[in-house]
Amino acid sequence: MVIFLLAAFISPAAEEALPPQLVLAERPKQPAPKPKPPAKPPFDDFDLLPKEAAPDPAALARLRELERKLARRRTMLHFHQMAGFLTLASLTTTVVLGQLDYRDKYGGLGDVGKFHAWHRWAGIATTAIFAGTASLAVFAPVPIEKKTRLDTVTLHKIAMTVAAAGMVAQIVLGIVTAGKEGQLVQRDYALAHLIVGYTTLAAAFTGFTVLTFQ
Repeated sequence: MVIFLLAAFISPAAEEALPPQLVLAERPKQPAPKPKPPAKPPFDDFDLLPKEAAPDPAALARLRELERKLARRRTMLHFHQMAGFLTLASLTTTVVLGQLDYRDKYGGLGDVGKFHAWHRWAGIATTAIFAGTASLAVFAPVPIEKKTRLDTVTLHKIAMTVAAAGMVAQIVLGIVTAGKEGQLVQRDYALAHLIVGYTTLAAAFTGFTVLTFQ
């Protein structure tokens, strides 16, 4: 009887002592991920302006020609302005010498002709300088046409046109006055020559001032 009782207690303990059987289940293979489709651009990601067209060779050539003419114009007008100082200096000298020559001949100083040659050669030099200075402005290229309006440039052109007319009148009056030597009318021509000289000088100073000190 005792033996059966011991067997009843021992049997469950032996069963519990057996190590548990572990069964490793094989993990199922996962399918390869599908490639994602390309992302669509956001709704506001678009160009408002069309793409720039390729530069036109003819347009580039016109642009280079315009830049070349503008550079040449700037250079010529720069020298024109510098020559303006020389023009004023020579014109002032000529007028002063002309006044002294007039006083010597008709002002009771003896008509010794001390300033006559100086005045004549100064007038020739002034005419050449004036013509060269004007040529720099007249022959400067004008790649961009400007509308005519009353501004400092227009005033400068008007004043220098008056001065140019005065220079021509001076040459004519000088030749006529010299041809009236020994005649009473010579003094009238000489006075007109002197008055035109002062008018020319005033016009030149006006044209120089309105453009240089604007």
